This record gives sequence, structure tokens and C-alpha cells, in this order.
Amino acid sequence: MTKTIETPWGPLPFESQPYWHMVGTPRLFYHNVRIGEGAVLSVSLAIETQPHIHDAQTPYSFARRDAEKENVFEEIRHARYPHRPSRLKTLYVFDDYKLVERALIEWFPNEHRAVHECRVWSDSNVHKADSTWLNALPKEWAVNAEKYWGGGMSEKSFPEVLVHGILYFPGWEDFSDA
Repeated sequence: MTKTIETPWGPLPFESQPYWHMVGTPRLFYHNVRIGEGAVLSVSLAIETQPHIHDAQTPYSFARRDAEKENVFEEIRHARYPHRPSRLKTLYVFDDYKLVERALIEWFPNEHRAVHECRVWSDSNVHKADSTWLNALPKEWAVNAEKYWGGGMSEKSFPEVLVHGILYFPGWEDFSDA
């Protein structure tokens, strides 16, 4: 089921299913959400629609621009799963709040992360993958990348959702810079 929401890009349909997005640098994020009147484009979509900004980065893509593992995963995606959104420059969300709680404990134990409920634009390119495949030795990267992009889940799966598209944050007007 979808709901049409008025955005700066016109009325757009968003899925009714809730997702959650974690924010490490809230001030910049809140600024972008306010400009978009609750809607935020992934950097990947912004680049697709405005190719002259091809060097735009997300904090994640900038921090991992030289990471060998991300390069292997990206090479496998590009060669075998070009229809999947890249891990770099997309938005990451969770489709289950219990996964947010787990991520806060396992991935960000010493960081403050703001968590916000959001909706995904119906035309977004979305891929749900098991982040557990990233926990591998270099000799396993290619095999695990195949499993990640193929959508395979491990026994102890930790699914993340990549979004090449737009997120809408229903509570955006109440976001605080604090």
C-alpha cells in the first residue's frame, strides 16, 4: 500500500511500511531533511539525476573510498548484479526496529546515533542483504559478495536495506538539532 506525499519534487508515492534510518551527524541530516520538507534523496539518485555532481560523497562512501573489501563487493555487484543499488552512496535503513537496536549495540556501541522512522519512495531501487557476509577474510570476499548481492541470508543474518531513491521522514518537523 502506498501514500502520496507532497515533496519539493511534486507528489510522490511512498510505501506505507515503516523503515528506520540511523543518523551519525544529525545537524547536516536535519538540514537536508528540512530543505526537502521531510524527503531526502540518496546521493546515488542525486548523482543519477545530476551527473555533474558525480564526485559527491556520503560519510560512508568517503570513509571507505579506498577500502579493498568494498571494492571487491562493488566489482561483483557491477559484473553480476548491476540492477542492485551500490553499497556506496545509497541510504541504509532497517525494516525491523529490533535490527536497529542490534546495530546500535554491535556497530556503534560508543557513538550516539539518532534513529528516525521513514518511508521509502515506491520507485526506489531497494536491496535487502545480509550484512553478516561482510564479516570475512579477504579470501572469502568474492564468494561472500556473491551471497550478499544474491540476497542470501546466513544462519545468523543481520539484514540491512540499501535504498537508491528517496526516504520520507513523517516526523521531520519535530527533529531537533540537539
